[in-house]
Amino acid sequence: MTAIKRLTGMVLALALLAVMMAWLAGWFSDTIEPGSYAPPPAAAAGDSVPVALVERERFEYATGTVRARNETIVSARMMASIRAIHVRAGDSVRSGQLLVELDAREQGARVEQAGQAVASAQARLAEARSHHARTERLAAQRAASTAELERALAALRAAEAELERAREALAEARSAASYAEITATLDGRVVERYAEPGDTAVPGTPLLKLYDPSALRLEADVRESLAASLAVGDSLDVHIDATGEQRRAAIEEIVPSADPGSRSFVVKLTLGEARGLYPGMYGRVAIPTGQVRELRIPAAAVMRVGQLEYVSVRTADATERRFVRSGRSAADGTVEVLSGLDAGEQVVVPDAP
Repeated sequence: MTAIKRLTGMVLALALLAVMMAWLAGWFSDTIEPGSYAPPPAAAAGDSVPVALVERERFEYATGTVRARNETIVSARMMASIRAIHVRAGDSVRSGQLLVELDAREQGARVEQAGQAVASAQARLAEARSHHARTERLAAQRAASTAELERALAALRAAEAELERAREALAEARSAASYAEITATLDGRVVERYAEPGDTAVPGTPLLKLYDPSALRLEADVRESLAASLAVGDSLDVHIDATGEQRRAAIEEIVPSADPGSRSFVVKLTLGEARGLYPGMYGRVAIPTGQVRELRIPAAAVMRVGQLEYVSVRTADATERRFVRSGRSAADGTVEVLSGLDAGEQVVVPDAP
């Protein structure tokens, strides 16, 4: 009984397979009589233009990053509590503008102590001068010995040296107290603010980051074979994708050392001041690599059906359709033809609807 069931299942499976093959072969559909198929009508013919063979400069693009030539990190030169920070990220500042104020009470006390030490040294110097002058008069009258005169002179010189040291200590204390006010060293813009009032400023720890927006440049990584053809002063086209901007930029520096990992050189191009450009933005530099020939036709001549592209080619006898593969489009309304056409052939540009 089991064998009969298996045999029946196999027969049914074969029958179902036969029906599917017959359906795929079209046995259950109406057939088209030979000669009854007509191709789709050709596109309406307009003006025809020849396929142009043009020569253009070929470029290779190197990617890079916009950076500021002049960039500075603002940090404290003494440890103190931050009293106030007068700028935030994005603010424009002028050279000499007050940026950060630190608590300078300790430095003020040291200035006061140094001032008192100067006053004390001045008093001792006045006393030493008086003693020296008196001893000098007595020595002239033979009432004081030469040794006493020499001791008076030595005391005078010591008092003068002490006063000089006290004055230098006062100048040093005043200089340290001046570190409590941190000012901008350049005209620029604040990029980052790393601290807030109440934090403790530590020497060497960044508080602010500034850059000069009038001196931007693109730093691009160029492979060594291309970098060898470049020189400082060359002008190249730079594209900033975020803004859609294109401009000419001169090479100001080629770092004379290649990255051993990528085998590329860093090439720096001057951008100057540009509205809408900021450090860290992505950019590309076009490096010419020679001449290339290409076929170009009006972009309007290319028709598309799904992923396929075709054009109407006018011959001596008729107009035929031909599949093509297009490439780079140009601003003049033409498109590159990678395959399907030869130079000089006439392509039809359909009339606008």
